[in-house]
Amino acid sequence: MNPKDVIKLDVPLFIRLLEYAREDAKDDMDLHRITENIIDLSRTGEVLGMIDYNTILGPSEDLQERYQLQRRAGIIK
Repeated sequence: MNPKDVIKLDVPLFIRLLEYAREDAKDDMDLHRITENIIDLSRTGEVLGMIDYNTILGPSEDLQERYQLQRRAGIIK
């Protein structure tokens, strides 16, 4: 398990998230939403990569679907 509020991103994802923050985010709430999504996805302690990008930017329903798949696969409890 991952310590609270610790995230691990690979460099390509980090750069793309900076680009999103500069070019595409409409307001601070967008940044808060993706930050919460990143923190939630980081619960497993795995390094997040570009494969996680759409889930990070997506609605919370995408996160819930991913959690269900991870639980079924035994990745998280």
